[in-house]
Amino acid sequence: MGSEDLFHKRKAKKQQDSVRRNANRKPYDHVLIVCEGEKTEPFYFEEMRVHLDLDSANIKIDGSCDSSPKSVVEYAQELFNKERVKAGNYDRVFCVFDRDQHETFDYALGKINAINDELRKEECSEEVVFMAIRSIPAFEYWFLLHFTPSTKPYSPLGTKSVGDQVIDNLKIYLPNYEKKQKGIYKYSIDNNLIHGAKAHSKRIFENSKISGDINPSTNVHDLVEYLEKLKCLTKHST
Repeated sequence: MGSEDLFHKRKAKKQQDSVRRNANRKPYDHVLIVCEGEKTEPFYFEEMRVHLDLDSANIKIDGSCDSSPKSVVEYAQELFNKERVKAGNYDRVFCVFDRDQHETFDYALGKINAINDELRKEECSEEVVFMAIRSIPAFEYWFLLHFTPSTKPYSPLGTKSVGDQVIDNLKIYLPNYEKKQKGIYKYSIDNNLIHGAKAHSKRIFENSKISGDINPSTNVHDLVEYLEKLKCLTKHST
């Protein structure tokens, strides 16, 4: 078999695989959510996906990288590029990471901007494709906002990290909370807490952009509302 025949066979197989893969997806966005590895975040967004009845063929949630913001963004870019090679594409890529005491936080934000600039140059998208979902100091601050609109800043205190301090504050309301906790999203729905959390989060986040004081703040609400909108699209398409 000649090399040209082999090339065409491989190309045809790739196209068939792409058609088969796309046929399994629902008629709404193909989304990648990359979180810090083996932490609460992947469990939370998977619970949300299931609750909203969003198809796993459309919503990929990956927590298999390490915990640094740099690793989250670079791993998300790697997965994005692999999907493009397979003749597919993600409509949105969300990189979920904490500020905590990570040294690569600012690098990760800059990297996301650079990726989006490059995609626009390639005319892949006129919109932002990659988006940072960042929490300062930690993802648990989003959970805390379900109970109180606290804006108390966090700083290292002796042997207690800023992330641990947020967890201590959260345990006032969820005494049994631990990392890798499951069931938080269901708890928030069952107790009608999600609406208030989004309102607190949006207000504090917008104020932080105006004042420049981002400690504490989070924009997890952006991803939560995005997934909720996808749910609305599924209702209208059925």
